Amino acid sequence: MTLQSPTPAEASAIAVRLVDTPAGLDALRPVWEELQARDPEATIFLTWEWMAQAFRAHPYRWTVLVAEDPRHPGRALCLLPLKYRTHWSRSRAEFQTELEAGGRLLWSEYTGFLCHPEHEAAALRAVTDHLAGMPWMKFSMRYVAQDRRCRLFTDAFAAKGFDVSYKEYLINRKTTDNLVCPQVDLPEDFPAYLANQVSANRRQKYARLKRDHLDSGAMHITRADGAGFAEALDVMIGLWKLRWQPQKGEKTADRVAGNYRDVLTAAHEIGAVFLPILWKGDRPLGALGHVIDRRNGVAHFIAGGRDPAAEEKGIGQLLHFHSIDWAIDQGLICYDFCHGNERYKYSYGAVDTPVLYFEIKRTDYDPALAFDFICAGAALRRMEEFLQKGKTEAAMKACAQLARVLS
Repeated sequence: MTLQSPTPAEASAIAVRLVDTPAGLDALRPVWEELQARDPEATIFLTWEWMAQAFRAHPYRWTVLVAEDPRHPGRALCLLPLKYRTHWSRSRAEFQTELEAGGRLLWSEYTGFLCHPEHEAAALRAVTDHLAGMPWMKFSMRYVAQDRRCRLFTDAFAAKGFDVSYKEYLINRKTTDNLVCPQVDLPEDFPAYLANQVSANRRQKYARLKRDHLDSGAMHITRADGAGFAEALDVMIGLWKLRWQPQKGEKTADRVAGNYRDVLTAAHEIGAVFLPILWKGDRPLGALGHVIDRRNGVAHFIAGGRDPAAEEKGIGQLLHFHSIDWAIDQGLICYDFCHGNERYKYSYGAVDTPVLYFEIKRTDYDPALAFDFICAGAALRRMEEFLQKGKTEAAMKACAQLARVLS
């Protein structure tokens, strides 16, 4: 694909500033919301409401690059939310700053750039010019569903001599491609969806399951809302851990479950969660958690849990078909299974949508550009760990580095 590059004059005319304080984030809200309304590639995971929750929970670990229109002060042409990561380089015995997509502070399913559609090339060029002079050693973004913008961004860095690479991301012993997102296009009614997008065999199985379990009253489905959300979320997380803790181990299962809890709680805070639970009497059999992007008409499936001891068949099918039926009734146009090309997703008529993962590294080492002062707190906490573990030499070198940075 050939991309039209802006002239240096166009990019240099755009002012870029950093916002990295709670007060600055609040002041940025009207500018951010105006840009997200203009941007056809904006998702719920790039909205001010979503990102503000991520940033408030993680002080001194984020910044937002704001590229502003020189002709209209206070109007943004590009916003790039970033996350700071503090890395200890063993080879150089120093702390180094790494940058990632800011949305990953809240485990956002998709990341990327907010851009004014008429000025994205020049604005992205201005952002790369500013970023190149900031202190960091590695910059990476994962789960970006904006191919054109990614190429504009990474091509600009490659032209400056940075090392740019696009990565694979395989999980589950390399059997699952996590950069593939199966999605179902939703028609105007559920019968049409079943007739045209689901195999006859799957359609018949679902009809039988629904008749035997739901229509008969043997089971029922509830939807979490209002005051009952916290209890419903506990049920879903509990079921997820029942299913996965034996395989992942307690520590990993607790961490991943905590991430799901944070994502779905954030969605609840902005009225964007859908959480159905399948019950048999007063016993929960399974549950699904979704983030609902009403502006774009997308239901994002985040996580699900089921009781592994349940003998009943088709728990997942009943819940996913119920969720798709609900999404269609809400006027949504896409049911997104999010990351991973697991086989079961395609039985619902899903089609692959790719996302990108790129990494940018400096090729020339400059100590002045290796570490950002905003990471000092995280570095001090790492120094404390060094001392607790008896790594006195590393702690002394880290202390000397911080002394240079702070002097």
